[in-house]
Amino acid sequence: MNFGNDDFVPVIIGSGLNAYNIARSLHESFAVNSLAVGRFPLRETAHSKILQVRTVRDLDEPAGVVRTLAEVAAEFPDRRLLLFPTIEFYTGVVLEHRDELDDRYVVPLLSKQLADRLMNKTDFYRTCEELGVPHPATRIVSPGDDTSVLDDLPFGYPAILKPADTDTYPRLSFEGKQKVYLVQGREEMWSIAQRIFAAGYDSDLIVQEYLSGDESVMQVANSYSDHSGTARVISAGQVVLTEYNPSLIGNNNAILSINDDELTASVRRFLDGVGYVGLANFDVMVDRRTGESKLLEVNLRPGATGYYAMAGGLNLIATAVRDLVYDRREEFTSEQRERLWVNVPYPVVLRYAPRSLRHRARAAAKHGVVHTLDYRPDRSRERRLDIARVDARHTIDYLKFAAKRPH
Repeated sequence: MNFGNDDFVPVIIGSGLNAYNIARSLHESFAVNSLAVGRFPLRETAHSKILQVRTVRDLDEPAGVVRTLAEVAAEFPDRRLLLFPTIEFYTGVVLEHRDELDDRYVVPLLSKQLADRLMNKTDFYRTCEELGVPHPATRIVSPGDDTSVLDDLPFGYPAILKPADTDTYPRLSFEGKQKVYLVQGREEMWSIAQRIFAAGYDSDLIVQEYLSGDESVMQVANSYSDHSGTARVISAGQVVLTEYNPSLIGNNNAILSINDDELTASVRRFLDGVGYVGLANFDVMVDRRTGESKLLEVNLRPGATGYYAMAGGLNLIATAVRDLVYDRREEFTSEQRERLWVNVPYPVVLRYAPRSLRHRARAAAKHGVVHTLDYRPDRSRERRLDIARVDARHTIDYLKFAAKRPH
């Protein structure tokens, strides 16, 4: 397989859905094939004509990632390499080793200093406050605090408890560990906090107002900001269906590309306010009491489900290439068509999406349903079988876990 063109070679770290999302976006705009490195061969990227995955088992270690990228760079000594990490771990490794990678790779990422500020949720919410960007009301609990820190919360229970440091926390192991805790009262809140600190977590915890609701109050936004720190494209999305498998909670399987001026303005104010550079993915919740969209967190990479933006007519990956490779800055845009992106069969969306969203999903589907993995130029017999197996796996999960979902 030939990779890239005379101007650049795309190198992707990861072998899952996001790797195919990036490769397809590049192929549609520039007709280039991408090279990916990943720990395991996955069906999402198997038997592809536009993406080749090389399996490297020790990519779970930073040294393995850096060594592999050096080996790839040595294969293309006279080519410009454009690097795309697909998950938080790979993004963190690339940021930590920018000095070693910048000589050979063009990396659409922000600085390490700004990344550390945004990935710590204490600093993230403080930044939102300083910039006037809507976000959930919060209270900080630090390791040395006593129970008085939970006095006079600006919101009631139930409330959310989650770690501010999302780098250290995932590495800890203790009984009852969760990514995010929905807590019913003060005593339970304090007990869980002390259990987390006792497990070796030594950073802040975030106590936050609980914004309740089904998918109808869940939104996303994906963006690209150029190398000068100016937002160039923002794509807003309305979540239609989330993952039911408990091990995959937090993932989205159907999204509508939408136009939301207030959400777009908030995201743009945040990005430009901090001088953000590169691709970003925001999780957003709508406060049903006020109708205001509030930013929950930012991921410093393209979202794995970010192909919904392509469905709406916005190619964030291509915008990054035009900026970093061809030195072309585009006028800001966020206008898109309302289209339905899916990561599961369309009938599953209609069966399990909230009733309040089904009519919008049907209306958008009249113009076609967009599935990241189902790409016409990449439909070999083996590829179609892989996609069918991925869809079957997701369908079985909904059948299996739907009855166990709280109502």
